[in-house]
Amino acid sequence: MIYARKSVVGGDLIGFDTDLSVIGAFQIVENGVTELMAKLKIDGITAKKLYNAMWVYTKNRIKRIKPVHWGEEYTVESFITGFSLVKLNIETAIRNSKGEIAVYSKTELCALDLETGRIRKTSTVGVDDKIEKEQSLMEVAFTKFGDTAFSQAERAIVRSTNIDFCRHTNNVEYVRFMLNTYSVEELEKRPIREIEVCYVNQSFENDELQICKSSDHERDILKIKKEDKTVVDCEILREA
Repeated sequence: MIYARKSVVGGDLIGFDTDLSVIGAFQIVENGVTELMAKLKIDGITAKKLYNAMWVYTKNRIKRIKPVHWGEEYTVESFITGFSLVKLNIETAIRNSKGEIAVYSKTELCALDLETGRIRKTSTVGVDDKIEKEQSLMEVAFTKFGDTAFSQAERAIVRSTNIDFCRHTNNVEYVRFMLNTYSVEELEKRPIREIEVCYVNQSFENDELQICKSSDHERDILKIKKEDKTVVDCEILREA
């Protein structure tokens, strides 16, 4: 099944250049993923009500290929490309008004038991062989970031507006925290072309997070920590 929906790039989705922003792309992908899962009756709210479980993002990699302008019509297409004992993979294409793929995402999710916090089998939260799998439209590989030396770039306090219905920090909010370590000038000179976020642990309201960063010419590696525990790892590739 391919879930598709048309919309228009609104003011809440653009950045300083009036094109679809990185945050806007993450928001569209999140909506596409959750709306597809709702159509299949395996979404987070259903998982909470029926199975005492919640879905969490484990990885998300987004490629920015072409700009999508303010006021331009776009189409979001989300579809399942595979699932295993404990993981679900959903890919999302955002097409511009010409039908070209402008943004492409690969998202990996798993389900957690609300009582124990342990990973649940996908078969226990409604995922079975009746679910149709689609072919990928683009090759997207998750990477291993390796060890690197970090310096603290920013700190953030998780507030009520960062919290989603699972009562933990929403996945897009971590992206916002990390992008705030860049200036407008830095992003204007070298726009982000690709970003991967690995969600390692959860954080909650009033948690203090440290955003650490290591940069070289080709890529930036970021880490969000809560005390001595890694919450998020991230790789950002920018234009040369």
